[in-house]
Amino acid sequence: MESITALKQGVPLPPQKLIELRSKGMHTVRFEFIVRLLRLNTQIITLSIYWEDGREFMQIPSVQNAQRKLVYASQPRVHGLFDDISLLCYPYDPDAKSRVDMELDRMVEVIGEYGRNNFRN
Repeated sequence: MESITALKQGVPLPPQKLIELRSKGMHTVRFEFIVRLLRLNTQIITLSIYWEDGREFMQIPSVQNAQRKLVYASQPRVHGLFDDISLLCYPYDPDAKSRVDMELDRMVEVIGEYGRNNFRN
């Protein structure tokens, strides 16, 4: 995708394009997290999975040197941190995808371990 290549090269993108890419990345990461939780065969309430301050930072028209927090507000309470550039480039850029997938795997592992330790038959 041309926009991702330009972004990684430091070429400024129009503010609306950044907002679009960030929004798409955030929704895709959250969706991927939900899919992975469903594979655990865990009961989830999707409203308990949210981006902290999501509405505010989604609308920022520039690349930020900050991490964004995806929160799982159920038991156990878990959060993952994601670089803004990773959210902007996910899932099109292999490096961003790898970083995001590692963090999602970590979050799912914590939740799975909690379930195995607390809900044994």
